[in-house]
Amino acid sequence: MSDELLQKCKLILKEPEIRFAGFLDMMGNLVVGSFSDGIKPLKDDEERKKMFIEAVLRIRTRQDFDERLGPVEYAAARRKNVVTFTFIYGDKVLFISAEPTVDIDVTARKILSLL
Repeated sequence: MSDELLQKCKLILKEPEIRFAGFLDMMGNLVVGSFSDGIKPLKDDEERKKMFIEAVLRIRTRQDFDERLGPVEYAAARRKNVVTFTFIYGDKVLFISAEPTVDIDVTARKILSLL
């Protein structure tokens, strides 16, 4: 499974607007993932770990509403310096960060088609 996830990350990272692509387990641990070549991380390892845990918690909380509202296709947050996306992929969470100028819906659809 991790080879498949690694290949999906590599495919996603080919998109020029993507800074980071990684799959998280349901505890917020990075299973596989990396930054695009030449990208300088905006957070250190400890801060990224906190961000991953928060992303998984948000997804798990949202799942409480799936029965009535339907499952979430993706969630995105636009910040000044980066846009983050989360997608459910089986029992993993795909966490993406992209350049702040990205078109959220276009990029999300592109990522969904790559999954």
